[in-house]
Amino acid sequence: MKTREQILTKERLDYVRAKRNEAREAAYAEVKDQIGEAALDEMRKLYDVFDEKIYIWLAGLWDRDIGAFYYSESARDTHLYLPDIESTAQALKFLHTSGMLRKGEGEYIMRIPALMRESVVKFAHSLQDEDGYFYHKQWGKNISASRRGRDLAWSKNMIRSAGEEPRYQLPTEKDASGKKSVHLPEYLQDIEAFKRYLDDMDLKTRSYYVGNVIESTVSQISAAGKEFEDYLVWWLNSQNREDNGLWEEGVCYASVNGLMKMSGNYPHLRAHLPYAKQSLSSAITAAMSDERMTFVCEVYNPWATIGNIFKAHDDSPDREELDALRAQLIENAPLLINKTREKISVFRKPDGSYSYFRKMSCAMSQGAPAAVPRTNEGDVNATTICVGSTVRSMRHALRIPVIPIFVPEDGDLFFELIENAPKIEKKFFIGDTFPERPSPEEEQAD
Repeated sequence: MKTREQILTKERLDYVRAKRNEAREAAYAEVKDQIGEAALDEMRKLYDVFDEKIYIWLAGLWDRDIGAFYYSESARDTHLYLPDIESTAQALKFLHTSGMLRKGEGEYIMRIPALMRESVVKFAHSLQDEDGYFYHKQWGKNISASRRGRDLAWSKNMIRSAGEEPRYQLPTEKDASGKKSVHLPEYLQDIEAFKRYLDDMDLKTRSYYVGNVIESTVSQISAAGKEFEDYLVWWLNSQNREDNGLWEEGVCYASVNGLMKMSGNYPHLRAHLPYAKQSLSSAITAAMSDERMTFVCEVYNPWATIGNIFKAHDDSPDREELDALRAQLIENAPLLINKTREKISVFRKPDGSYSYFRKMSCAMSQGAPAAVPRTNEGDVNATTICVGSTVRSMRHALRIPVIPIFVPEDGDLFFELIENAPKIEKKFFIGDTFPERPSPEEEQAD
């Protein structure tokens, strides 16, 4: 078994850097003609920050015995905390979207080493309960609807992408008689209960929270039946504002965050945003905003929204007007890319990772304890958002070719680190129960 020092030699690092730079330069030449010299210069500055520190840090979160990734270093090093399916799936997806996997047929999970693939699928299988949902040992079943819904989606996708099947029938699937699962939530067993459930939600001031709950559970809503989907679309459309395409009065990070969640639901529901032009204009305003950020998604969400809207409205009556807004996007590309780079830099840590809040990881993930509170560290969620998701959404919105963040040679180095990962030894004991989450004031402090 090799040590990290034996793997990360100067010669090896020089080699992967050279291959990475070569691939990026080839892509830059192609991009220049589409967005211009000024925007390309800003793109170079953005990419120059992305180096091997990122995946070296990520490899350090791998638990070889459990076969999954931790959310953060504090979770890795502290008693009570364990790896989770979302961090594991995000890490594996990042390998693909960042360019670290070699080309091949089938899902990206089929292009990671066989032993690693078998480990993560075994881990996902181990989480499933007879009710079809997936629960973590450290969190139990008393979790939020969004946590349960996300873990269902991550686990299902991982297992099936690897060509295998869940141990038990999923709650989103009908039984042998064609009836929907009895394990769907009570509010999805009856349409009137569903209407009451939605009516209790506050879209006018909490659209991000509401959108997150809906996005995390939309597959379950679909499984309940078409009448549930149709009512959800009507309910959303009836409260969407004509003046800004949002569900809240002002155009700011918070209201556009809600739009991001909702705009991702509409394609699944086979529907269009009712005021797509206004929605897009609001998202562009947020992307260009100098509003102070409190958490990392405020960098990513406007770009994700822009991409969602363009993708979902290719065949909409607003196509011509949306194209005019895309021209505005291209015209402002240098400023937008510069602002994005500056915003991302606020969350970067010396080890190459990124934190969810400005000075700490988010201790709770969808209401479940994921990191030791008040720890100034990066986490998997924030890092994959900053380095992978934001850049990918920006590229989709600007319609430019892929500029590789990493190359397969980086991937080879990453997998060698995984193959030689040391056994995880817990260093800290914090008691028999998880500590309380920091106050919002602490999390958002400079």
